[in-house]
Amino acid sequence: MKKQIITLICFLAAIQFSFAQTNVEKAINNVFEEYSKDPVSAFKKYAAEDYFFITAEGAFWDKSRNIQGVSRAKLESIVLSERKYKTVGDIVIFSGINTSKWVAGSTTINYKDAFTYTLQIKGNDIKWLSAQHSLVTPKDRNKAIYREMNQLANSGKVDYSKYYADSFEIKGLGKGPAAAEANSNRYSKTFPDLQVKILDIIAEGDLIMVRCEATGTQKGEMNGIPPTGKTGKVAHWTINRFNEEGKITESWNLNDNLSMMQQLGIIK
Repeated sequence: MKKQIITLICFLAAIQFSFAQTNVEKAINNVFEEYSKDPVSAFKKYAAEDYFFITAEGAFWDKSRNIQGVSRAKLESIVLSERKYKTVGDIVIFSGINTSKWVAGSTTINYKDAFTYTLQIKGNDIKWLSAQHSLVTPKDRNKAIYREMNQLANSGKVDYSKYYADSFEIKGLGKGPAAAEANSNRYSKTFPDLQVKILDIIAEGDLIMVRCEATGTQKGEMNGIPPTGKTGKVAHWTINRFNEEGKITESWNLNDNLSMMQQLGIIK
């Protein structure tokens, strides 16, 4: 009898849990159905006043910033797949994969990213409390890859085969990751303490443009100029094209060489 009672309790608990999960899923489905039709109205209606969203790059957007963002484009479609729910009291943690398409003027933007939402559900009332999306879109992925490569390059530990495609070419140095490494070595021999600080990254399509600040001490020969032992800080710009694998296939670079030569005392 005791075993039967325990089995019955477990069965009833399972039914109750299943019912609770069904209600949560139904509530969330209703919210995102409204969101798919009118994102601005859904944000105004369901986002708590202290709602915040952590973007793929770590920026914090409050409720008003989110409303501004979704009002600039039209949501064409959204699918939330691989859904998982965790309920703690009236708090629900909802995660999965977001696949959506937005149209801004003549530009179509496709997103595919992992998300985690924290919601509060009381009866029929639901509020978004916070949200976080991880890097998935090609633009964000490419920017993150470049930031990672730059950080490793500054420490002298970068594996160029991870970041450059075999088709990458530098005239006079060859092709592939080996050419990229050889080019980097040229600068590191001249400026052993070279550090490149990223100031801005702009992404469009498969391209990123990076504005940097490079600092280094000339301790090696540079184009026939003997070491000066002086330190310079110059502006550097680079444009890089990425393939579908997230590797660089082309690169265009520009340095403020005039400023560098002046700081090193080579010219006045």
